[in-house]
Amino acid sequence: TSPPANPDPTTWSLPDVLAWLRSKHFSEDVLEKFIEQDITGDVLLSLDDLKVLKEEIGILAFGKRVRVLNAIADLK
Repeated sequence: TSPPANPDPTTWSLPDVLAWLRSKHFSEDVLEKFIEQDITGDVLLSLDDLKVLKEEIGILAFGKRVRVLNAIADLK
């Protein structure tokens, strides 16, 4: 799956964020959490805390949370 066509993540819609997650090979359970929480690009870029990913977003696996944060850091 290819990343969103728009190179500016601050303007990404939820489908753009999902395309990005798929391009990074995140599992469907991670995508479902982002759908449940309506994570758009501006919100995505504000995610920088393992605790928030666990308690607010609902990603329980530590490894998945670290990989999400590392991928977000690469966007910034």
